[in-house]
Amino acid sequence: MRRLLALLLILAALGAGAAHAQNAAQLIEQARARFDEFQPESAQVLLERVLSPTSGATSTQMVRAWVLYGIAQLWRDNAAGARQAFRQALQRNPTLRVDSLDFLHENLLREFNAERVAVAPAPAPVTPAAPVVARLTVAAELPRDTTLAVDGNVLPITLRPSRRARGIVTVSPADAPTVILWGDTLPVGASGAVGWNLRGRDGALVTPGRYALHLSAVDSAGEESAPIQRIVTVERVPADTQALPAPLVPSAFLPETLRVRKASAGAVLVGAGFGVAAAVLPTALGRTELNSGLAGDGTAYVVAGSVTLASLVGFLTGVQARYSPENAERNAETRQQDAAMRSRIVTANAQARARAPVRVRLEAGP
Repeated sequence: MRRLLALLLILAALGAGAAHAQNAAQLIEQARARFDEFQPESAQVLLERVLSPTSGATSTQMVRAWVLYGIAQLWRDNAAGARQAFRQALQRNPTLRVDSLDFLHENLLREFNAERVAVAPAPAPVTPAAPVVARLTVAAELPRDTTLAVDGNVLPITLRPSRRARGIVTVSPADAPTVILWGDTLPVGASGAVGWNLRGRDGALVTPGRYALHLSAVDSAGEESAPIQRIVTVERVPADTQALPAPLVPSAFLPETLRVRKASAGAVLVGAGFGVAAAVLPTALGRTELNSGLAGDGTAYVVAGSVTLASLVGFLTGVQARYSPENAERNAETRQQDAAMRSRIVTANAQARARAPVRVRLEAGP
């Protein structure tokens, strides 16, 4: 009785919708009646007629017929035949369920479900979605306006890749981006900044002007970020220098050529002595008539006066040029001192300009 009730439940679950072929429906009902009479062999014969290609059974009738045919095979202990019948039913309706058939036969549910797995299409493999990897980017930070000593100080450039990557920095003139003056890298995972010492490849301090900083990052897979650029202006801070003194004027030097008189005071005295001698010489010779009397013409006195006057005029108007080695040496020392002072000032100014700090300003940008 228990088997009969289970069979009735199964057949009720299958449904009894209207059929397009009346003969197939009648044969299925007759087969069900044979199960009620415990005649599985007769039921099998009727079901084989339904399953014939010429029966005209609908798809729903075919499913019901194959299930009943499988039950008939299990009833006759033909598990292999039952699995084949269930497979035919499941191929036509993969969602078919016969959960109550285990009351009819203890192996039915296992066999039916095994065929369900064999017939049902394997689920398409689920390909895990590729992780969405954001594009590699890089950000940079550097001072907006800073003053650096020419020796020992560097311009800090902080790179921030969006993920673990190697940072790359190059510097070139703003108007010649292909000319690389300096470059450095920040290792993967390193923190901190690279530092530009404001010098080119030759080690010399760059000249004042505008410079372009090109910044990018490369990860371990070789992906390179879109490069970014920052423009900085480099200029020297004015140095505290000394002014050069004015050129030496002529009054700073002593005359090196002196004008001196040709006759000395002794020569004047000698001339005067000759004049006196000329005056007294006639008297000494007993010729007083040369200097006295109406007949005398005073020639001796005239001669004496001329000699004396000539000596005096020569003393007052006669000069000559004479080189002064003392003044020349003093002038040479003055020139040397002036040149040395100028050289010291020029050198000190050059050193001050060389030591003058450098101002670096970041031009407005992102």
